Amino acid sequence: MKAFFSLLFCALTVLGFAQPANAVEAQGAIYVTTFYEVTPGATADTVAMLKEYRDAARKEPGMMVADVYQEAGAPARFVTNEVWRDMGAYETHAKAIARAQLFQRMLPIQYGPPDARTHIAHYIAPGGGAATANSILIMSHLDVTPNVLPQLLDIMKPLSEGSAKDPGMQKFQILRQAPGTGNHFRLFEIWASERAFDAHNLSAHTQAFRNDLAPMLGTPYDQRKYLPVN
Repeated sequence: MKAFFSLLFCALTVLGFAQPANAVEAQGAIYVTTFYEVTPGATADTVAMLKEYRDAARKEPGMMVADVYQEAGAPARFVTNEVWRDMGAYETHAKAIARAQLFQRMLPIQYGPPDARTHIAHYIAPGGGAATANSILIMSHLDVTPNVLPQLLDIMKPLSEGSAKDPGMQKFQILRQAPGTGNHFRLFEIWASERAFDAHNLSAHTQAFRNDLAPMLGTPYDQRKYLPVN
């Protein structure tokens, strides 16, 4: 499996499907987004369990990023955002005790099993800055039918270049789900404030992207706001 991901990443880069990744964490890394939804009365217990899991995962070999977020306006929904050095490191983690214990403890309170998605970097904006108490974190999912994938990749270029220059951009990443679903993407964004995020949404490059994207979408554009769990 590790060899497969290395071949996949190289092939996507050669084909122009992957932009050069400027962040150190993006060099061959595997980005993992895992969604959790629990009963509303169990949010405090879930926060405690996810923090315990995050702290344990941060000590595992190959861990580069491990963060927990809670959906704004839907406090019973959570997401973990992880970056692993490579697929081998993630596969080892997936079999480790921290994740197994978390999934077992979640069983009595979850509405459905945790939904983990693995990605490779398509575009990582250079620069940015550290998140602060006023930062806005946005996670979006988009997918298109395979026949319009070349057009999607084309319209992502001006979005990426423009977003990287937008004031208040602290992190802007376009991640491509892999393996087997190369037409699914995750946008991971952190903006310095609500005002910066609003200005980004109203910018010409974002408006053009959303307008061009609409007729390509295989499912509705799913954009959600999250708050960090410290």
